Amino acid sequence: MSNIDVEKRHSETAIFAALYRTIANKEFKNERFGSDYLAEYFLPSYFRFFIKFKKIRENFKNKSNRLTPGLYEYMLARTVFFDHVFIEALNENIPQIVLLGAGYDTRAYRLAELNNAAKIIELDIAATQNRKKKCLNKAHIDLPEQVTLVPMDFNKESLQNVLENAGYDNDEKTLFIWEGVSYYLEPESVDATLEFVNKSSHQESVIAFDYAVSISEENIDNYYGVNKFAQTWKKHRSGELFKFTIDEGKIGYFLEQRGLKIVNHFDNQEIEKTFLLNEKGSLIGRITGLFRFAMASPNNTILQKGKALRSG
Repeated sequence: MSNIDVEKRHSETAIFAALYRTIANKEFKNERFGSDYLAEYFLPSYFRFFIKFKKIRENFKNKSNRLTPGLYEYMLARTVFFDHVFIEALNENIPQIVLLGAGYDTRAYRLAELNNAAKIIELDIAATQNRKKKCLNKAHIDLPEQVTLVPMDFNKESLQNVLENAGYDNDEKTLFIWEGVSYYLEPESVDATLEFVNKSSHQESVIAFDYAVSISEENIDNYYGVNKFAQTWKKHRSGELFKFTIDEGKIGYFLEQRGLKIVNHFDNQEIEKTFLLNEKGSLIGRITGLFRFAMASPNNTILQKGKALRSG
């Protein structure tokens, strides 16, 4: 399979993530569920035109719910979670933030006023980054001086080499954000990334990531939306089948084997209760049941890190 095919698919995945965030912004119009007011700048012009209309947004959400139940709600929760993590890092003046597979992440731009001096390094494939720069330029959004965009192929290049060339400092406390990436990577690439965090970062650094759990055919109906999600993915997105999953309940052991310890973890039900409650305390929806959130550190000296998320 050619690199062009891989890059095209990755760009499409990033665009759909931006589409979900744009719809959320127009639907909720608040900082919790609709925080990404910049996401629409990365959409094709015809997308931006049609989603202005509420009926079309509703049709899209209804179709998404039929084909991939809970995916829209998962994208809402995922944005809330990583927003919390990013803002907490800026508030604590963590000197480095590295986005592993940044896609069309906009936190470095829409939260720029909170950034006192954090160096932000965004890593992704060249095709996505080049398009991101063009979209930012077209929207007259300047690249903050603290932000560096660095092209990288996670399945082929060394994270150590790429980051060193980008000015990364091993001795600085760092937040690594690994959003919507792990399940698309080869297991070897996942191991290489976690090994880097363990061996080449400050002992109080944190990696925040989402992942998918392994679900057998006999248990698939016990997880909300997963059966239909798997059917749709296999039929319509065969080039983006998940390559990496972790057995349910084994995340602690998995990380321990790679020299990391859990700082915080949310299963599917905890994600819903923590990140999908509206201002009245009501659940706005359920997520596709195979997704999880995790935060890990090279050691266990900061196990209290991320407690604020529990009250978020």
